[in-house]
Amino acid sequence: MTGQPRLLAVNHTGLVSGAEKVLLRLLAGARERGWSTVAATPDGPLAAEVRGENEHLPLPDLMLPSGLPPLGAAVLARRYLVAARRLRQAGRTVDLVVANGLRVLPVLRLARPAAPVLWLAHSVLDRARWRAVLAASAPVVDSAVAVSDAVRRSIGDRSFPVRVVWNGTDWPVPPAAPPPDTPPAVGCASLLTSWKGQDVLLEAMARLGRDDVVLELAGGAFPKDADYVASLHRRAAQPDLAGRVRFLGHLDDPVERMRHWSVVVVPSVDPEAGPLVVLEAMSIGVPLVATNHGGPVEVVGEAGLLVPPGDPDALAAAIGALLDDPFLRRRCADAGRRQVEEGLSLSRQLDALLDVVDSAAGVR
Repeated sequence: MTGQPRLLAVNHTGLVSGAEKVLLRLLAGARERGWSTVAATPDGPLAAEVRGENEHLPLPDLMLPSGLPPLGAAVLARRYLVAARRLRQAGRTVDLVVANGLRVLPVLRLARPAAPVLWLAHSVLDRARWRAVLAASAPVVDSAVAVSDAVRRSIGDRSFPVRVVWNGTDWPVPPAAPPPDTPPAVGCASLLTSWKGQDVLLEAMARLGRDDVVLELAGGAFPKDADYVASLHRRAAQPDLAGRVRFLGHLDDPVERMRHWSVVVVPSVDPEAGPLVVLEAMSIGVPLVATNHGGPVEVVGEAGLLVPPGDPDALAAAIGALLDDPFLRRRCADAGRRQVEEGLSLSRQLDALLDVVDSAAGVR
């Protein structure tokens, strides 16, 4: 490698969620280390974020379109071909390609870039179709970074090496002030999509046995999830929850909103890989309730309570235990901040990820 190294980062969507936040941080850190960065993304909020500081390569949206499956698949196939041509050309002038998530791997398999490919694995591959995507795309991957041991285990034994680098969060940050006793607010910050389990959380709130608790749901939604979002609104309007559920939409700074919550809930029915919301809540000392699978199991520790996925009664009991016991909330709050300080700060974890990026450019 001679001169300034060039990095091409590829993302499948123009929306911004946890994986895209990780990518934006990686791009900023790579520039500080002397990389020239190119971000290949569809139009949307992510493209607006990357333009200016990074060269931007526009891609078509690589999410499956809504509508009849055969038609949607045909549209997506055409988009894959367009994206592959653009990435093949861009891949000739870079030293490393960073594939942000599983969904970009099939396109890169078609593109066959000349540079080595580092895959940032943000998903627990617990579905047969995801494992099939990886099996078909694996030949293009030279190395991978998994955001948790749960992700690494789901990848299994492959022809490429896999390292685990957990996500990090800003540190030090001021702790959240003690929330007011009335009305207590429970919050969930994630995309509104069925596997995130907001429907289970609504049922848990209805079974909490308290009508003074407000639930706030922060997060945007993909167009394909419109029916699910509508079902959440219908459930929230029923008499046992009416007036106690607030849909906040996408928030540019969800951590600031978390400071007003008594409990942060991660109710995902499918395993989370390494959700940033868990680390963000821990960093400001807001106790957690999370489902007992995937990445959260590895880091929550004493910072919160774990419950079985898809169990509204267990979820309600855990939320109630934290709301009713200020001493338990304080122990969880102190433990979360301590755990972030000791090993989950953004600077530490980003340095570890960038070390992998630097070394991955010489894999081949």
